[in-house]
Amino acid sequence: MATDSVRTRRLRGDADQQPDADRPDVGPGADAAERPPLWVPVLAVALGVLASGYVAQVVTPFIRRDDWPYLLPDHAPGGSDVLHKNLTEGRWLNYVWWLVVGQHEAPVVASVLYAVAYACFVVGFARLFDVRGRLAAGLLTLAVFASPLWERLVYWPGTLTPSVIVAALSVWTLPRASTSRVRLGTWVAITTILCVLTYPPIAPVLLIAALVHLRTRSWRTTIAVCVVWLVAYGVGILIIYTLNWIAFSHFGIRIAAWRHPNTAHSLHALRVNAHRYLSDLQSLAKALGWATLAVGVVPGAVALIDRRTRGPWLRILAGFVVAVGLGGVQTLATGVTTNPRGLLWGWLLAVVPAALLLSSATWTRWVGTVALVALSVVGLLQWRADVAAHQQTRREYAAIVDAAVAAQQRTGIRDVVLYQDPAQRKTAVGGITAGTIQMMLYEYGGIVTHWCATAQCAELKAASGSGPVLPINGAIGVIVPRPASWL
Repeated sequence: MATDSVRTRRLRGDADQQPDADRPDVGPGADAAERPPLWVPVLAVALGVLASGYVAQVVTPFIRRDDWPYLLPDHAPGGSDVLHKNLTEGRWLNYVWWLVVGQHEAPVVASVLYAVAYACFVVGFARLFDVRGRLAAGLLTLAVFASPLWERLVYWPGTLTPSVIVAALSVWTLPRASTSRVRLGTWVAITTILCVLTYPPIAPVLLIAALVHLRTRSWRTTIAVCVVWLVAYGVGILIIYTLNWIAFSHFGIRIAAWRHPNTAHSLHALRVNAHRYLSDLQSLAKALGWATLAVGVVPGAVALIDRRTRGPWLRILAGFVVAVGLGGVQTLATGVTTNPRGLLWGWLLAVVPAALLLSSATWTRWVGTVALVALSVVGLLQWRADVAAHQQTRREYAAIVDAAVAAQQRTGIRDVVLYQDPAQRKTAVGGITAGTIQMMLYEYGGIVTHWCATAQCAELKAASGSGPVLPINGAIGVIVPRPASWL
């Protein structure tokens, strides 16, 4: 008995001396009792929704042209074959979502679902930090919410809701998954593959989320997570290729021409593609704004100086390096560029070090607090400006729909034709504008349209100054407006 007691004490002592990498969970989430209550980050998100003007987009959503196919049945006029889109995009889980939910839901329902999923993700991500104090927790949550890169995605609720649901479920299940190596590896693999099958730019965000939660673990854990993430990303691509081979007899993805692919078959092509990726990073900097970048650099540098945050920040920074590197490799290989809204990790590069400083020494904590305040203000202002611009366009287009419906009721004419300036019709933004008008006429007015004949086009062109909706020669003509300035 005495021998067993001594042996038990020794085993307990060895367990207490194990390095962080071998212990189930330390640091983040280990002392949940001290966390601010859940209503604090929830209230912060609610304030963010109100301050950003997002309420208008949620209640009266503006839907971008290429999101409409995921909100309408495939037989809708002007729609596209959602299944065939997988050949060029590989978003197979989005296709499943469309089959079960998307084609049966109204735009406002899709917008509400997206908003709820995003709010859940923001709250879950913010709670991964070891932040004490209600004010600090609320401020951090608001800064995470205010990402101007995420804001650019809210106009595709039909397409992107599945990916945001994946993000939300992932951050909430991460603390439990991190209690063992097997569960953690499984979590990284499954969430990464799901992201690749829905919206790949979410995958780096979840990698950063994992490293934030595991920031007190060893470098061995950090490297292992990054390796598993890269392998899982590759497996996700392999799954897409295989499904495309089964469905379309094509093993791979046929990159759409509008993406301007440039396969790296020579040194010249590599140089061109490298320049394209540098342009992507420059576009990201422009989208964030130089003021935001300056605010982000300061806490990043201070987090390296502070001994308490240096190690965790370096380990998390490794995840950013992996994300940037993978994006660079993809662009070098294919020449396909990425819009800033697809570089969601950019905002976190500024928010994460500031958040780490909140639990550090006094003067560095103030650096983090000031940075998060500045980021919240800058981000929310960008939200307000962009949402307001889209809402103005939505009102203009909705007025055209109302006028077309009223003209049908007044004249009894069912034939509705579209006219667009030929110079605009040849451009990408012109096509987006015309397609959006066409989809809104069908969804909100029940009106099926087609392009005007030569004589009708000439008549509408001559009378274009009389209004956007004109009765003509046995039909009702709708003149497509000029593309919005934000396109």
